[in-house]
Amino acid sequence: MIGLQHIIETKRELLGRETYSRNPVNYSEGMSEDQKDRYIQYLAEQNQELKLNGEAMKLVLDDFMGKIQELEGKMSAVESSQAGLQKELSEKSKLCRSLERKVKSLQEKLDYANQERFGDRRQKVRKKTSDDKPERPDSDREREKEDYDGTDGTLRTDSVDDSQSRDAKEDAKKERDLSNRPDGYKTMGVVGEPVEHPSDLTKVPGRIIERRMVRVFSFRTFLAEERFEMVHYAEPGKKPKWGYFPTEGHPEVVTKFEGTTATPEFLQAIAYEVYVKNVTFGLLHQWLTDMGMTISKNTLHNWLKKGKKYLDKLVCVLKEIALEKDSIVNCDETWCKIRKYDHYKKCYIWVLVNKAQKVAVFFYENGSRGREVLTDFLGDAELKGIMSDGYNAYVFIGDELKSAKFKDTVHQVCMSHARNKFVKAANQGGEQNAVSFSDDMKELFEKERRYNEAGLTPAERLKERQGLATKEIIIRIRSRLDSELANDSELRSRYYTEALNYLNHFWKEIFAYLQDGDLPIDNNLAERTIRKLTTQRNNSYHYGSDIGAEMAVTYHSVISTVKLHGSSVWNFIGTFFKKIFNGCRDYVNMVPARIALATSQC
Repeated sequence: MIGLQHIIETKRELLGRETYSRNPVNYSEGMSEDQKDRYIQYLAEQNQELKLNGEAMKLVLDDFMGKIQELEGKMSAVESSQAGLQKELSEKSKLCRSLERKVKSLQEKLDYANQERFGDRRQKVRKKTSDDKPERPDSDREREKEDYDGTDGTLRTDSVDDSQSRDAKEDAKKERDLSNRPDGYKTMGVVGEPVEHPSDLTKVPGRIIERRMVRVFSFRTFLAEERFEMVHYAEPGKKPKWGYFPTEGHPEVVTKFEGTTATPEFLQAIAYEVYVKNVTFGLLHQWLTDMGMTISKNTLHNWLKKGKKYLDKLVCVLKEIALEKDSIVNCDETWCKIRKYDHYKKCYIWVLVNKAQKVAVFFYENGSRGREVLTDFLGDAELKGIMSDGYNAYVFIGDELKSAKFKDTVHQVCMSHARNKFVKAANQGGEQNAVSFSDDMKELFEKERRYNEAGLTPAERLKERQGLATKEIIIRIRSRLDSELANDSELRSRYYTEALNYLNHFWKEIFAYLQDGDLPIDNNLAERTIRKLTTQRNNSYHYGSDIGAEMAVTYHSVISTVKLHGSSVWNFIGTFFKKIFNGCRDYVNMVPARIALATSQC
């Protein structure tokens, strides 16, 4: 710094000095004329030589500049070629990364396939022949639901047939083939001597015209056939009619359920076998046949239809209870196969569960899975909240719950589905970062479990949900989610990408439960309720018709509701059919919680 300052001061001193003009030097002073001429000649030759040198240097410079321009052209060509190579290299790099992602995705699928190499028990829809329309790829409902991550790009609804409305009529049926019909039919009966109940003819108020025995099948600890003697008689001035006049020690009335030849106890037994124990009609028919009873599967089906007629009215009462004002409900759906004469069709059964009222209602709207099914079922209900999974929320509910009709209804999305996606990303995709999301959500579930064990009221539960510990977990999840979405890693597992997109898209709906102490955290209640129907589907493979599916819906609505109350399904079905047999039609008091109050003088 000192040396630099000295130089600056020296320069300032030189600039400040006054300049003096000097006269030019006269080199020819004192020369003779002859010397001056030779000196001038010398200067002229020197000037000529300098001029030639200058022109030569100019030519050299021109040649040099030409070579420079040539080199610049070559450099430009090289640079252009280099840019093309760089672009090609970038494209090759992108293609390489894309192939790496595909390889990783295929490896994940292979690992998952190896894990599930023995297959699952889900029934596949019949493959179409060459004469049919081409089958839609990947039309399995569960696969669509698992792949959906909340973004439009992952949304597939191949399994939903939108080509026809739910009210559309079936195609014209083919002419029925009657060539395999049997030549004759067996008469119903039970091996062994029937128990006969003759009429007391002394009680007949008029002239006896005819008598005959009516068959009734009862089921206790064994199969037995009872016969009630019916008397055809005519009173003076009246039309003839049939009647049963019991003798002493015999039943006072014919103990058969209306429209059948079975007692209420027998109807109770076959309903329990089919819809509680998941015994198929074929096995039930074989069982009864082995016990010595001659009966057709169609007759057993028709008997259950008679019971369904009364249970349908009970289900209507259950629906009103489930959709009471400010109720919180869980909903879900599952697929089933319905036989349509010569082919099978994939249809859907829905369930709606009200935990507070302990009511479960199944419904089957011609097998439709359209948006109008759930909204039509809800009708004008003023619900406080409705829980579903993200797939149903986006595809089959959409913005319906945001309309003026349901503007006050809180729409929730199950957190279990979101957590399962992160678990799958960790197990199948090998993503270690997914474990942190899974562990945080698991901690939220643990908190809810402790609240349940402590028996907290909704107000106390809301206070805990708004506590600092819960908020720290939510902030941690949100910050980690934002960080992961910002990274946008190209080599990220597709399972992890689906999980992140799902959580981000349904963030508000997943954590809506934090705003109210009554709202549930997951949809497991509906999942568990509909599982029984799924088990029956796996056992029976398909329903023979829409009527079979509607029967299953009715019986499972009653059975699931009874289970939610913790009561015996066997006792309830038996009590219900006995009260119907005795003439009771007080369906409001025949719900599981109040069936003992129902009277038979209705």
